[in-house]
Amino acid sequence: MNSTTFTIYKGERTIKETITPGKTLLELIQSIPSVEIDAPCGGKGSCGKCRVKILEGTVSEPDQEELRLLSREELKRGIRLACKTRPEGSVSVRLDAGTEGARIKESGGLPFKGTTDSLLKRINLALPVANLEDQRSFEQRILETLSSLPGIPEDMGMNHKTRALLSSLQDRKIYNLEISCCGSEITRIRTAEQAAGLSASNNGSGGPASGSPVCALAVDIGTTTVVAYLLDLETGERIGSASALNSQKAYGADVISRIEYIGENPERLKELQTRIVVQIEELCFRVLNETDRSEEDLLGIFAAGNTTMMHILQGLSPRSLAEAPFLPVSTVTMILTPGEINSNLPDWMRFILLPSLSAYIGADIIAGILSTEMAETDELCLLVDIGTNGEIALGNREKMTSCSTAAGPAFEGANIRCGSAGIPGAVSAVSGKGSSISWETIGGKEMTGICGSGIIDLTAYLLKSGLADYTGRLQDESDWGDSPAEGAEFLKEVDGELRFVWTDGVKELYFSQKDLREVQLAKGSIAAGISTLIKESGSTMDDIKHVYLAGGFGSYINTDSALAVGLLPEELRGKIRSVGNSCGGGVIRCALSREEMEKCERIKKNCGYVELSSHPGFQEEYMMSMYFPETVT
Repeated sequence: MNSTTFTIYKGERTIKETITPGKTLLELIQSIPSVEIDAPCGGKGSCGKCRVKILEGTVSEPDQEELRLLSREELKRGIRLACKTRPEGSVSVRLDAGTEGARIKESGGLPFKGTTDSLLKRINLALPVANLEDQRSFEQRILETLSSLPGIPEDMGMNHKTRALLSSLQDRKIYNLEISCCGSEITRIRTAEQAAGLSASNNGSGGPASGSPVCALAVDIGTTTVVAYLLDLETGERIGSASALNSQKAYGADVISRIEYIGENPERLKELQTRIVVQIEELCFRVLNETDRSEEDLLGIFAAGNTTMMHILQGLSPRSLAEAPFLPVSTVTMILTPGEINSNLPDWMRFILLPSLSAYIGADIIAGILSTEMAETDELCLLVDIGTNGEIALGNREKMTSCSTAAGPAFEGANIRCGSAGIPGAVSAVSGKGSSISWETIGGKEMTGICGSGIIDLTAYLLKSGLADYTGRLQDESDWGDSPAEGAEFLKEVDGELRFVWTDGVKELYFSQKDLREVQLAKGSIAAGISTLIKESGSTMDDIKHVYLAGGFGSYINTDSALAVGLLPEELRGKIRSVGNSCGGGVIRCALSREEMEKCERIKKNCGYVELSSHPGFQEEYMMSMYFPETVT
């Protein structure tokens, strides 16, 4: 079959690719790393969110699933589901640009007040001149001079690619050098003149390189979002940041969908690895450009994420993470060259990947524990990280215990029919009671959907108004008789399903009985995980002194609403503090301080893990936690 052209319009961008027909539009989009699309169900055709608009060309006819998920009006306008539609020749489509400008929490954790002493260093080095009395090799001369400086490991070394450059320096009798290193490895050697065009002269004592600041990038790789921070390693200052929705969302909203997509296929693993590597590179260059910095001054990238994200970044198969007994391939701290993870960044840079604990307690939670300083206090602390997954850690300096709950992506809006990521126009807050309801959208834009914080607020509103009962059932005429609850005018039966429907005069959104059940499943899982972990530790709710709420969703949640729906136990009221992106805060600490990196290893060693799927008390806790509190005020 002859090649055809696939043209994508997204915002102001136009992408043209030559493709061979036979694949769905979603598969074609997935093959282009720089193009993003939402596909929460991973292309199974069940979520109805991978919508594209056909501008030109002939495509396959809609099947029954598409006809169920799309209205007649949408089909008339050329709206189709990418996972169900196959081009039958050249085709042009438009993708929604609404995911751009998403609300992503970048700051997080407690302020770092330690001393800046990074694994990454750049040092001006003046070597002793060779003579008949000092016939040490050029390599030995560098290593011994470098190791004599304060704060430099005695076991410094270099790889052979770096070693191969030494003969040219020796032949030219160049003794004033700029050395870049990561831990005990020399990663780059330049002449002092090459470095920033400065004079090769040096005071002879060795010390930090002059010129522009030495930088590192700290990256939080979330299932839903990716955040990158540019740091000055000499002052500890955060120079800038950049963030985006994780481009792997085209393969599913949750890690299980992505693991299922990869399966046993190494090419698919490389496909997802390329997605995240390219995205990190894009964020890297974006923040460098925005801060007027050069990649010449960027020595490395520190990164953390859940165990699945870390496996994919490293090119390790995550398949075993989804199958009992849930064994990771590796959970150790990694220092990798760009080439080892198929990155096109310069080879002097290093990727420093924080350690994970288990299949479902990843480097992100270790970083979160680090940034909240839970493991450094005598008081009992609880960390609840709510994003696409729900991870919980409980403890103090003496002991730490953790667990992970299969909350699913409901709080990210993925399993909610009108759900949305935190993008401009998403309903982010709901307030009022009965007929008096009001809401806010991100950026004050026209309503486009409802994101996690709005979903919890809306659930609390339904309970408070008596429009839903403690079992999670939306109320109807049979419950009220002749005296319907105030706000009942918002309840409508559509396609045999009871829905809460509201409009801003332009856009209509709804929240269905099925959506409410999704919230119950997710909140029940989190609440049961908290209860089980507290009982497992032999503690009580009263023993907990501090509760840290973290994660993409946890950063914006209204605490009163979380307590009202039973997501968090009422006994913890007054102890809850939002710490934003605690993972990002932890990665920043590790980028700035070798001591903080060492703390990660101690946290990993001292933190236990409770597997809830086999815990004898979890199922009972889960069933009880499914109910909403009977009294909501």
